[in-house]
Amino acid sequence: MASTNAENEPRRSICCIGTGGTIASEPTAGGLAPTRQDTFFRRIRSHPSLTSPAHFDSSSVSFSSPVHTVQVGKNVKYPKLITPELDDNGISVEYEILDLDRHLDSSEMTPSEWNIIAELVHQNWDNYDGFVILSGTDTLAYTAAILSFLFNKAGKPIIVTGAQIPLSRPRSDGWTNILDSLFVTGTLDFAGVGIVFNHQLLKGTRATKSSPNLFGAFTTPCVPPLINFNVKITYDTSAPLPKRSSNPLPPLLRLLTDPSVLSMHIYPGMTGSLLEAQIAAVPTCKAVIISAYGSGNLPINEHSGVLQSLKRMVEKEILVVVISQCGIPNVYPLYTQGRTLLSIGVLPGYDLMHEAAFAKLIWLVSRPELSFKERQELFETPIAGEMSK
Repeated sequence: MASTNAENEPRRSICCIGTGGTIASEPTAGGLAPTRQDTFFRRIRSHPSLTSPAHFDSSSVSFSSPVHTVQVGKNVKYPKLITPELDDNGISVEYEILDLDRHLDSSEMTPSEWNIIAELVHQNWDNYDGFVILSGTDTLAYTAAILSFLFNKAGKPIIVTGAQIPLSRPRSDGWTNILDSLFVTGTLDFAGVGIVFNHQLLKGTRATKSSPNLFGAFTTPCVPPLINFNVKITYDTSAPLPKRSSNPLPPLLRLLTDPSVLSMHIYPGMTGSLLEAQIAAVPTCKAVIISAYGSGNLPINEHSGVLQSLKRMVEKEILVVVISQCGIPNVYPLYTQGRTLLSIGVLPGYDLMHEAAFAKLIWLVSRPELSFKERQELFETPIAGEMSK
């Protein structure tokens, strides 16, 4: 029988998937590292904002109390926890932490790990009302972006969060990031993939990591936050929040794990031979992101050889996308360079962030049923709110 809240309403159940990262790091002889041990769970179980002692069988539960885990394949599931009341209506949330068998520094995240996370969400979709992915911050925005495409229009919330300071250290921001994530997934009528960080809910396909130091580590330069969690909670009024629904879960897509999307930065002196050398070194390459100047400009004079190289890439049916190096990107073909690129089949990235461009391309090239032309057309079609045209 489902547990209930103060108003006798069913209490929502959330699955938190632990991948490691800063939030789960502990001091080691070599510095902070995302070690896999039950200390992380013990810290959460002992925190009064995340665990209500009223729901324990014993009032004597402490940090050192035993932890009874369940092995789920290679992963470990920790005991269910229940939050205190999270809003004025007396709503609380129950949640379970499912820890991956190997904790990662998020700089080690690859499409293989994304496949594991997506499969776990897929397997547990009917068992929970929402999901929280606990991640390191370096690739957190990439993870949110790829999950946005893999679970596009699914009817439940999937939140990705982490911390700038580990839970094991003083002044950790991880406590409030977890709390706000449980608030979003457990109390709000919200569906979709988002990032919760520093008292904001950000759209999963629009975010980028903008600071390794500030608690506000993530921004969405081209769109406002979906929600600001201040004394008064405020919402973006330009578009309604997607609501929970019974939309069917998209079929599970296995992402290619061989290197398939390359990223190249244009700089003064870049030549076509340099571009092609990188392509030649990766025979599994199916798409290339070119980070260009300003509104999508790059050298196209015959001496540089860049234009000829890009044309040969397209002829080999490699998706070539141009995005902007600017902090607030927007690629539009105002200048001769941009219009010339369009004429040879190079695709404009509009206001895509690099994270979303990478995620969208790997999502496209992992779909063998699509032709090259269909992939080109779908790239220029907004799929998960990732760009404006």
